[in-house]
Amino acid sequence: MSVDIVRVGRDGWGFVEGGDARPLVPWGCNYYDPFTGWAPHLWEQFDEARVRGHYAQMRSIGVNTVRIFSTLMATLSGPDQPNADGLAKIARMLDIAAEHGIHVILSGPGGWEGSPSWWHEVAPLDNFVAPELLRAQAAAWKGLASALTGHPALFAWELINEPAAPWKPSPALREAWVTWRSGHAPQAPSDLPSPQPPLSLDWSWDLQQFREHLADQYVRIMTDAIRGKDTTHLVTMGLHQKSAPFDWYPPDPYAAFNPHRLAPMLDYISVHYYPHHIFHPNIYRDPFDTEEGMTETLLHGRAVARYVHVPGKPVVMEECGWYGGGPVSFADREQRSLTEAQQTAWCTRLVEATKGDVSGWLFWPYRDTPSSLDPSRRSGLFDAEGRLKDWGSAFKRLAPVITGAPPVRQAGTASMPAVLRDLATDPQKIKAFRADYLAAFKAGKVVDFPPR
Repeated sequence: MSVDIVRVGRDGWGFVEGGDARPLVPWGCNYYDPFTGWAPHLWEQFDEARVRGHYAQMRSIGVNTVRIFSTLMATLSGPDQPNADGLAKIARMLDIAAEHGIHVILSGPGGWEGSPSWWHEVAPLDNFVAPELLRAQAAAWKGLASALTGHPALFAWELINEPAAPWKPSPALREAWVTWRSGHAPQAPSDLPSPQPPLSLDWSWDLQQFREHLADQYVRIMTDAIRGKDTTHLVTMGLHQKSAPFDWYPPDPYAAFNPHRLAPMLDYISVHYYPHHIFHPNIYRDPFDTEEGMTETLLHGRAVARYVHVPGKPVVMEECGWYGGGPVSFADREQRSLTEAQQTAWCTRLVEATKGDVSGWLFWPYRDTPSSLDPSRRSGLFDAEGRLKDWGSAFKRLAPVITGAPPVRQAGTASMPAVLRDLATDPQKIKAFRADYLAAFKAGKVVDFPPR
């Protein structure tokens, strides 16, 4: 069970590893220790023996890739000072992964273990715009990249998990708006437009372009920091499905991390997808109510996966899945109870539906998490006691089929240009766009979404 440096294959769609270019189809899960609280404190409570047992469990069912979160507390001792102890733990985690033949995607420093005091001195989401916070994140990446360059188990650096560009006014954001406006949109209002909750139709095109600019700037700074220290590993980022401009709807904002703009700076595209009926029952169907609801939810997933594709860049659905084995709490209320068989049905059907649209799948999470405040409570491949769930058994059966056949992207048979200016500003046009692509998919067409 050896692992080696991963790179994008010559076809621009799959992955290969090692000097002999062995095909690698990412098939795995998101990993954290489920018994360190919620949110999990993997690095503060790092237990090597327990982690080693978890990796053995994952490998026993065919996991070849996991995604793990790094944190601000584990990577930084100060705004510009890497945390040597935290970096050593992360390196040890990669060593354990290598021993079990598992690759690791390491997601960028976040706040799962809390945030340092100096981080709280600025407004929320200013991490995308405040110069001192951008410098701190770049310092974290430089420390990680220096410590782990060339490590054979590291699949990729992931810049950040599910980013959404800021829009709520803060001094730093207002200052950035003035600078951007002077060079790009002098006709725009002199002060930053400010949609207020509940988010209405007041999403101007100028505001959305400004937010995409901030996203571009963020990705450029972080990729430069990484590649200045490590050129051996791939770079990606964990896009929320709201990065597709037809998958948002007030009160949720369009994420404004546009894969078509960001792709030149990344080696491949990562995207997340879950059923959205919990948040927007008025516009999304519950996949567990009717077969029609299941079909439409799967087709929405196909649309998101096909939209984020850029030629030459593989797409990995690196966070997906759903829960089973009881009820969960989510969106401030208890959700319906689903069986393990229903969890299996959703996960297996998602793989079947998107096998011509993505290059690999990582499910959420490794194991049920009793203290979780969201579907992670019952979304695992294993239950909280370590028993292999029905979905885990299905995952194990699928593993040799998936990993033994490098994916082939299904060629589009219909083109539906995505007019970003319309979709990023007008929810009614989003509804119409979704209805059109659902009709096309149901008619047997394979839809591509070229940006316009």
